[in-house]
Amino acid sequence: MYKPNKTHFLIVGKTLLIQAAIFIAIIAGMWGFQKLYALTDKTVFPEPYQVSYSPEMTEEEKGAQLLDALVSRMKYELNSTYGWSANDILFNKWVMDNRAYRQFGTYVATKMLLDNYSTVIAKLGNSDRENEDLYKARLNQFAFAPQRWGMLFIPSAEQAYHKGLDLVEKYKKDLLNKKAVYNARTDDIYEAFNVILGETVFGYALGLLQDSQNLSFYELDNKIYEVQGVMLVVRDYVNALYTLYPEIAAKGNAENFAEAMNLLNKICTYDPLYITSTVNSGELIISYLLFARNRISDIRDSIRI
Repeated sequence: MYKPNKTHFLIVGKTLLIQAAIFIAIIAGMWGFQKLYALTDKTVFPEPYQVSYSPEMTEEEKGAQLLDALVSRMKYELNSTYGWSANDILFNKWVMDNRAYRQFGTYVATKMLLDNYSTVIAKLGNSDRENEDLYKARLNQFAFAPQRWGMLFIPSAEQAYHKGLDLVEKYKKDLLNKKAVYNARTDDIYEAFNVILGETVFGYALGLLQDSQNLSFYELDNKIYEVQGVMLVVRDYVNALYTLYPEIAAKGNAENFAEAMNLLNKICTYDPLYITSTVNSGELIISYLLFARNRISDIRDSIRI
């Protein structure tokens, strides 16, 4: 029977140490690259967009601030260090996939909430005509798919989105000059929360992570960052609604709001070194989403009480 001697144990020990050192070096290299990249382009977002409130504010001023909160993430992504990555040849969804998929999610949530703002909040009633600038922004400019390249006379996605934001700014300027409409009644605020909690926003985010345990790590990674993009917009908008309308807080929602923001902050700062179906998995993000949705649902329901 073969019996290993001391030399064999030393060889095995050295081999294991070398393998461990290589593994640690790879992990350290990945961590270092991630930290170096974060110096040029933010990867975590701990704070929501801040609006300011005073009892003397006009409704038009509230409307302008709420709109700023709604489009703040699109502005950030379009003007970030590497611009709009979702359709780039170099900085695209295969090379810088985390930021590209975050931008996909940002686009989806912004489009859905802008539709609601334009067709419900920026009108006097159902029969009132929609503001022309917001109409053009949402149906013409924000209708472009995030991956759209520009060619000949067809604008790229980022060109279209910049034009859309210019139209939003035109509406906002008219609003502050009392030449446009902002009419956020209690029912309209309730409906805004319905959109946030519905199938096109929260439902969309949860649907991305359906069956997450069976997804490959690269698919799961992309979907989690797309969820993050959706929730970055949601966090800004919910925070703005709660701040600009203190009657919501007066319904006893301080705890609900604080916990909802805490959970959304966890999603918006989620940037682990690696993601798999078992480690840093989608199940964790799903739990954050579900608990946040429950808290926001309680806030919405309190509006009708």
